[in-house]
Amino acid sequence: GFIIFAGSPDGVRDEFHNPYAYNLFRLDTQGGHVTERITGHVLSGIEFPNLNTTIDQITYNLSSNFDPSLTPDGNILFSSVQANGTRAEGKGRVMLCVDNWDGAYPRPIYGNCEGEIGGACGRSQSKITFGGRKLVFVESPYMNWGVGSLAAVSWDAPFNKTYEKVSKDEGGLYRSPYPLPDDRMLVSYAARGDFGIYWFDCKNGRAGEVVHNDPEWNDHQPAPVYIKYKPRWINTFTAGKDFGVTVVTYQPFDQVKVEGYPHSWGTWICFDTTLTDIPVGPYPSQRAKATKPGDVKAVRIVEGVPCVEPEDGRFKVGAGKHLLGGDRSSSNSGTAFQQRKIIGYQYVEDDGSIVTSQTSDTPYYIQNLDERGMAVQTALMWAYLRPYHGRICSGCHDGSYRGRAF
Repeated sequence: GFIIFAGSPDGVRDEFHNPYAYNLFRLDTQGGHVTERITGHVLSGIEFPNLNTTIDQITYNLSSNFDPSLTPDGNILFSSVQANGTRAEGKGRVMLCVDNWDGAYPRPIYGNCEGEIGGACGRSQSKITFGGRKLVFVESPYMNWGVGSLAAVSWDAPFNKTYEKVSKDEGGLYRSPYPLPDDRMLVSYAARGDFGIYWFDCKNGRAGEVVHNDPEWNDHQPAPVYIKYKPRWINTFTAGKDFGVTVVTYQPFDQVKVEGYPHSWGTWICFDTTLTDIPVGPYPSQRAKATKPGDVKAVRIVEGVPCVEPEDGRFKVGAGKHLLGGDRSSSNSGTAFQQRKIIGYQYVEDDGSIVTSQTSDTPYYIQNLDERGMAVQTALMWAYLRPYHGRICSGCHDGSYRGRAF
């Protein structure tokens, strides 16, 4: 038994100059060691000072991760603001993301790449239907609205061709979709200003029978009480023949009984640093030039430092608008609001692949470098590594990193 919630440290600022940056935390209601209780063993063979405690942070976004919900297979589904630098013309995107319950394997699901239809900036309050296996979410024209129309993609294959508008009435606003096991769905709906709780008419694509609507209040977040499914908990890291499993991760992370191994480090692998669908062009969000295996000589790994600053006057919004960031720039950075520092460099093999280790639980992005040490393509991804596994944890920006890392 644990609780996943979104929280923001006091005084933190996100990449849009907002005085918050939410991330997901896991609260163990029984006082700690939840991973050991669920998996039945100590994951690493050594103690982690920042894991298995009463409250563990499981995501590390310099913008915000919010609206967590449980999927039928035991994953955590949530909305994630992707706003690194000049992404999406400086407006950023809100994508739907899924992660293991321990925070070790986040995967972009929908809304993170160019060309994904829908046209709206905000995607939130996502849930999975039971019978049709659809991923239903609130689609908003603005990032911080929280209300809008209902849309869906296939949970099993969330591609553009599966996108559909679920609510077809014009002008109505929706919040808090809640699918039930019998394929019905509750919604919070307002034709004008007063939100009430309704059954959703899936056949006609609009709010149907009213459940509760107090004219003095806006009614949100219906949560019917029923016997819920028992999720199939997915363990991110179960390695070693002693545990009776066949899936192992990249060495030495399957050698978990080695005493003194630096557990605050993680390893990531990319099979091809040149594989991308981003066009070549003069804009910061585009590639500087086309690349083939052998052109990328190294990568620069840049850490994003959360901006925690109580003095508002030190960050003047628009101070660097003559630079790449435009109106979103500030005196802190010309292209984004986060502070940055270089973690280090890593050599790229002739075939374009790379493997390296670095500090875990650290938000970072990667720059491909040519033979002169100049960036071929910048800000490939925000990512972070968890200390007890060898998978890369990232949201691939604009489809730029298609290589799966194990």
